[in-house]
Amino acid sequence: MQLDFQRDFAEIYAYLAERVRGFDPKTHDGLGGPGSVELFEVGFEYSQAGWVIAVFDTRPAAESDGEWTSELENESNLLPRPHWAEAGEWQEEEPITIIGHDGTTTVLPTGSELAIPLGDLVKAVVIQARTDGMFAALAKSERCLFGIEHFSGEYGWLLYEDREQAKLA
Repeated sequence: MQLDFQRDFAEIYAYLAERVRGFDPKTHDGLGGPGSVELFEVGFEYSQAGWVIAVFDTRPAAESDGEWTSELENESNLLPRPHWAEAGEWQEEEPITIIGHDGTTTVLPTGSELAIPLGDLVKAVVIQARTDGMFAALAKSERCLFGIEHFSGEYGWLLYEDREQAKLA
């Protein structure tokens, strides 16, 4: 089996751009209600169903506390990644070839943790989007941070010591 992270990168990037364009701080009915974004959390899952979700958390001083999972009820916010779920099953018995978003090829041995390369991919997309200025017009607090988390906790990024790197602005 092969995963093409170049394709995934482009599709996740386009999904994030759409979600950012659609955020309205006056009518936001997600986590925290109306207001400026304190935390932009991107969650993903591959072991039962493949998806990515971008969550705007407007709670004052929001932290990576898993509350983003409450937004899963609105399936229209999800970017389906069914090939990730297929890869999750496959990797239990066979290696997976990953074409990295940078074009490099890696073979993930049987039984390896797929959450790590997937999480690193999602993190790279968000960092590139930040570098490209995607979040410049987003209504966000001055301290607005971002985080990446696997649904079951197999990957998480917003390490306390890396908080300054994780500023969205």
